[in-house]
Amino acid sequence: MIGLINFTHSCPLHRAYPEPAEMILDSPRGIISSILDGSIACGMVSLVEYFSHRDVLELENSAVISSKGPVISTLLVSRGTLPHNGMEIAVTRHTRTTEMYLKYILRSEGIEYEAKASSSTEANDLLKEAEFALVIGDEALRAFSSGFRIIWDIGYEFNRISSHAPVFAVTVKRKGVDCSREISHLNTAMLHAHEFRDECAVESARKLGISHAIMKRYYSLVRYEFTTETSKSIEFASSIVHELYGI
Repeated sequence: MIGLINFTHSCPLHRAYPEPAEMILDSPRGIISSILDGSIACGMVSLVEYFSHRDVLELENSAVISSKGPVISTLLVSRGTLPHNGMEIAVTRHTRTTEMYLKYILRSEGIEYEAKASSSTEANDLLKEAEFALVIGDEALRAFSSGFRIIWDIGYEFNRISSHAPVFAVTVKRKGVDCSREISHLNTAMLHAHEFRDECAVESARKLGISHAIMKRYYSLVRYEFTTETSKSIEFASSIVHELYGI
């Protein structure tokens, strides 16, 4: 069994995976937990979770979630104010990797801030807790189309400052476990995912209540391929994580 992320960005991978009965869909946190407890052998997890468990996980040269330029689904939004020293940011769950990129951006801009961990996910709820909010995934796509004041597209800003394409999720397996069959299937899905982008755009637009044009644009920005550039971005992110978190 392999775990794939149940966010909208992975819809084309789900559709292209040749053995759907051997695939489970879960959040990045759910997948990493299942891999660590032995329920599944491999799957896609957040980049920072991989860094945190490199003693037991092995990175696979397979599907990633990445983007070069705008991302749309990783946003810093505000009640109306601009970033400033001492700013408070409500940070939604499932965001360890995006929060790491935000930390890098704020440090590069010389801005000190306070992060407030929140169980909320919607922009409206997060902005009740702080003047700024970090939203990702489906909630960010809704915020993008709903008139919120967008301060930064986190992926775009990271790319602009570092010249590296942000990588948000990677494929890993437990060390010593044979996942060759699952990885082969995932590689097939990675190669054919583009064939399902239009289908997923129509379905996701309906599900999220946003325009088809936004979803079509979004899927044109998501990258699944593991390239030389991807490897360099992961290496650069590893250096950031070591500086920021000591891992």
